[in-house]
Amino acid sequence: MTAGKSEKEAAGQLLDALYLDMFHLIEEHTQCRVNLERSNASGAILLARTRFQHGGSNSVSTAQIPTENSSEFNALCRIVDSADGNGISVQRQAVDKNNGFVEPLNWFSVLPPMSLRNAATKFKDCIELVAESTNLQRQLGEVLGWIAKLRQSPVLQ
Repeated sequence: MTAGKSEKEAAGQLLDALYLDMFHLIEEHTQCRVNLERSNASGAILLARTRFQHGGSNSVSTAQIPTENSSEFNALCRIVDSADGNGISVQRQAVDKNNGFVEPLNWFSVLPPMSLRNAATKFKDCIELVAESTNLQRQLGEVLGWIAKLRQSPVLQ
């Protein structure tokens, strides 16, 4: 009887620890989503400021934006799912015109305004935050799976 009671107590403590992990992950995920929203809104405001300040003389024409007839280019940023199961990460490439990695800011001008550079930085931060949010969601899903398995175990019945 004592062995059954100690197993039940250990399972209860494990369940408590899993619930604590779940609450911490929910808190981290919520904070990550708030940061993502702030960064996205800040980038949008900076983009609007750039358009307002430089809209007339430095506006982008359709000749500057790449089309299907333009030369090929590669993305500077890729989302990569790690093979070891640690979640996803952002893989960034250096600008290298010889290998097809071009800086999109240079489509607007050789010297883009500082507000446009800051907006691009905010949007790059958003990509990092989306990857972090996705990893937190995966961890939360795993914890919820373990909680469901433990609650259905015969030890707690």
